[in-house]
Amino acid sequence: MSETKYCINCGKAIPTNATFCPFCGATQDKVASTEDQNTITSEQHNTPNQPEHVNMWTALKLGMRQTFTWSQRITRPQYWWLYLDLVLISLVLTIVLGIRAYSYPAFILSPLHVNVLQTVLLLIFSALMVWTSVMQFTASARRLHDSNRSAHYLWFYLLPLVGPILIIVFLCQRSEPAGKRFDRLASQPKPWTHKWWTWCLLVLLTLGYAALINITARDTAMDAALTTTSKSATTNSDDSYSDSEESSDSTDYDSDSESDSDSITIGDDDIDIADQKAYSTSFTDSSWAKSTFKIDKVTVYKTDGTYTSGSGNDKKDFNGVVKVHMSIHAGQDISAYPTQAKLSTNDGQQVEADMDSDDFDGDLNSGTDSDGNLYFVLSKLSSVKDITSIRLKWDASYDTDDYDDDNAYKTFDTTLNLN
Repeated sequence: MSETKYCINCGKAIPTNATFCPFCGATQDKVASTEDQNTITSEQHNTPNQPEHVNMWTALKLGMRQTFTWSQRITRPQYWWLYLDLVLISLVLTIVLGIRAYSYPAFILSPLHVNVLQTVLLLIFSALMVWTSVMQFTASARRLHDSNRSAHYLWFYLLPLVGPILIIVFLCQRSEPAGKRFDRLASQPKPWTHKWWTWCLLVLLTLGYAALINITARDTAMDAALTTTSKSATTNSDDSYSDSEESSDSTDYDSDSESDSDSITIGDDDIDIADQKAYSTSFTDSSWAKSTFKIDKVTVYKTDGTYTSGSGNDKKDFNGVVKVHMSIHAGQDISAYPTQAKLSTNDGQQVEADMDSDDFDGDLNSGTDSDGNLYFVLSKLSSVKDITSIRLKWDASYDTDDYDDDNAYKTFDTTLNLN
């Protein structure tokens, strides 16, 4: 029976002394004839080198040593022990570091804010997860080689449902002697830890993975904040209407009304009230982005004494407050910012919305409703009757790929007569 070897390209059996494959035409490497002639029998059952007893520890050491090795082979026991190792490691990392990393963003670009401790934790978690992922990926390639299959079979992962199942079946196949053809480029002059490009790749993948986690954490935090704010704004709105009904002597908002409560709360501050006047308004704008903005109530307060708002250069005294209740219905995905609105009064004052206004704006998904109160502090107010009209301006926008869409950005500008 003639002695055979396997083609380094197609893996088919060919004569030992063949210089090219009669099936695919690939030129064969020269082989030391004396050594091959003495070992031809053992090569029929040739498998990758492995320790006598394969276990979790020996498989993990091999995987770490061959993190960036593609051309060699790994046996079925070695691969699945390594797979178990990496699953357990990933589970521990997720419990110890991952839950914290996903809890809130490590950094925010606009406005710039960096949590140093959270950033360090995020980078450590990302680096370890990237390392285990690369180790798993290259080990899968070597396991396919051991079953005499090219690593290109990993592209099957892109096929929904069927692809991963096929890959699992291939990874469970027994070793094939013909897989020795993938060992032709197996020599490594130095370990991967001594190569600059492997570290560069790990750094790039770590930064990308960290950015993805940070974006996910930011979106999760924003969703939680919006949900909490929406519930809070709804409760505050209901309480505001209830207080107004109890304190009003008649249904005519044109008349003066003394509040049963002697104070209002803006943020964490309780403001004592000497007098107030509430007005019912009917402002509605549905002309933009299939969305509706409504202002149904404006209340002017005269404080009992002088109060201070802000700090540093923004510090100012005030003795009047204008509260505007606004509701928004988003007909499509929009971004609206009434809490950054500017208000001007008939007596010549112009102020921006107080930072402690209800947080009910920002990014709003299509079909959502949101409402809340805007607070504007006035530096001078002799009587609530002095404010007879106000003008409000705020911005809104929506995302679009149409550069010619001039309607994507909108500045609302409305004047409300309080009489």
